[in-house]
Amino acid sequence: MWMITNDKSWASLEAQFPWVADMPAVPQDARHHAEGNVAVHTQMVLQALQQQPDYQALPPQDQEILWAAALLHDVEKRSTTATEPDGSITAHGHARKGAMTARRVLYMDIPTPFALREQVTALVRYHGLPLWLLEKPNPVKELVKASLELDTRQLALLARADALGRICTDQADLLYRIDCFEAFCREQGCWGQPRAFASAHARMRYLQ
Repeated sequence: MWMITNDKSWASLEAQFPWVADMPAVPQDARHHAEGNVAVHTQMVLQALQQQPDYQALPPQDQEILWAAALLHDVEKRSTTATEPDGSITAHGHARKGAMTARRVLYMDIPTPFALREQVTALVRYHGLPLWLLEKPNPVKELVKASLELDTRQLALLARADALGRICTDQADLLYRIDCFEAFCREQGCWGQPRAFASAHARMRYLQ
């Protein structure tokens, strides 16, 4: 069974991976992350993920995929974090850039089977989608695209851990958004499965 590492203690992760060692130096906006820096948040996310009954019910390999995605989900806040003129802290584009880093790490540093690597990468890329899907210009198309790359049930698990693994005043709203994401997935036939098309040609035309 593939796993990103056998030793999952935080001290060991910092020693094994330079990108984990970078996390304590990356600040976050206190309005959304009063718990502190990216290292603190990531540890809280990993703990929240493992406490979810739906995670515990997954096959061991799926657990390892989700665990790796949770570890990597904010990896590129280190390169995208900026302090705005009003004093707020942002990390625009960290998910997209983080997916690129995850793919490189799981190809160059930790040999990972292609299918598993792409599952982790997609989870990192889309980890914020359940929170913001309904604010997208075309939420149906965004959801369909994501469903073709990952398991939306796993994405919801990761997003819920991300919401629970922080200290903020709007946590209840974040969790409600994830519930709405699940309902929308079910409505669109994308919950735990890719959106079905009449043919590969129809799928290509839709995506184009």
